[in-house]
Amino acid sequence: MFPNCLDFSELAKEEGYYMVEFVPFDLNFHKKEYVKLNIEFITWIADQLGENYQVDAVSMIGQTIPEYVDAHLKDLTSLKPPDGIIYLLVVEGDIAGMGALRKIGDEIGEIKWMYILPFYRGRGFGKQMLNKLLEVGRRFGCSSFLLETSKFMTVAQHI
Repeated sequence: MFPNCLDFSELAKEEGYYMVEFVPFDLNFHKKEYVKLNIEFITWIADQLGENYQVDAVSMIGQTIPEYVDAHLKDLTSLKPPDGIIYLLVVEGDIAGMGALRKIGDEIGEIKWMYILPFYRGRGFGKQMLNKLLEVGRRFGCSSFLLETSKFMTVAQHI
């Protein structure tokens, strides 16, 4: 439109600044994307369990991962404020990950299902998601938080 003007959006990306949104999950609008993220997340976990513990997770659950996600979709999406919330991470208009908070006591929150797509890793989006979940958890009355992890979840252990 203005050929002699700088495109500041490209410069901002080069400097590591991105338009980031935390969109509350809505099953009516985000089901397809949420299912895809969960399939990728659970596939990664199953692969890691196989590599690190020689566990065949797919055999243990007795169904394919897409079948498992479909069968557990109601459980995966049951969090509603103030008992919990699910966010989709949107970067520059594209869904880049997810994270959730679930209250497990009057003042205790559990961070759940944090997953950032591989393309978006290493840019601080996981920390941004965690900070958002902690902020919302405090508003929901939580004063302490749990994060379940495993030895192969090395990034989660450094958050």
